[in-house]
Amino acid sequence: MERTISGMIGKGSINHNTRVFSAKNVNKERSGNNVEFCHEDLQTVYHRLFDEALERYNEKQQRKDRRIDNYYEKIRQGKQEKLFHEVIFQVGNMKDMNVQSDGGMLAKEILTSFMNDF
Repeated sequence: MERTISGMIGKGSINHNTRVFSAKNVNKERSGNNVEFCHEDLQTVYHRLFDEALERYNEKQQRKDRRIDNYYEKIRQGKQEKLFHEVIFQVGNMKDMNVQSDGGMLAKEILTSFMNDF
């Protein structure tokens, strides 16, 4: 069984991932077979993950111009960081593990088990 792990280079598009729009190479008839393990509003996630640390950071700043009002907006408007990163985990390929085969069902079970443990 072949395993590949690949990261994304570029801006990224949540709308593409959730199929709000589909690229030319996407078979829309098969999109219903996609399994989404995690999809949360990015701003909400940023607040949950970073607000406490941001508060501690801002308390230590003597100069007001170094304080950060909204970490999400700082990253969104910045040029050095990305708002999100994604990782794609794949088991097999479209020939031996396609969604319409027994192998595809096995791949789904493997990936679901992996995500539950992740």
